[in-house]
Amino acid sequence: MKSPHGVPSLAVAATVAPLAVAGCSGSTPAAPPPPVASAECVLSFAIDGDSIRCADGREIRLLSIDAPEIAQEPWGGLAREELLRVAPVRTALTVEYDIERVDTFGRDLAYLYLPGGDMLNERMVASGYALAFIFPPNRRYEERIVAAEVAASEAGRGLWAEWGFTCRPADFRQDRC
Repeated sequence: MKSPHGVPSLAVAATVAPLAVAGCSGSTPAAPPPPVASAECVLSFAIDGDSIRCADGREIRLLSIDAPEIAQEPWGGLAREELLRVAPVRTALTVEYDIERVDTFGRDLAYLYLPGGDMLNERMVASGYALAFIFPPNRRYEERIVAAEVAASEAGRGLWAEWGFTCRPADFRQDRC
């Protein structure tokens, strides 16, 4: 199932499936499991709008979001600029892992939190510079991030105002646009 904006609606499946198994309806879905672990990262470099490098050398791919690739000019550069506007170099970020901690490229997969407590992943989507990109089993904040995309799209924020998502980043990586 997809949202009106073409985003896979895993939130619906995640809510309906447990209810169907339990044989009930209308119940409140269970709270997400507690965080697996957390750490700190001092941002040293923004690779793009959804990947960073920490001062200790780790690379972190922000979970549940997808920003345009740098080669998707000018959208990728704008997404990277937005990430750096929200979290400038030397910002101390709190790192929260989900179930799967490393991707096939050896990058940590995480939710990052700004010093004030806001989630950077969600802020990038809410500002309109990234899309929701839910990749199971890491689904802890799926509903929040999908809701942020819907709101950004409807309000025409960020790249939504500039047709920046005419070619979604995942399609660009597959040479489909």
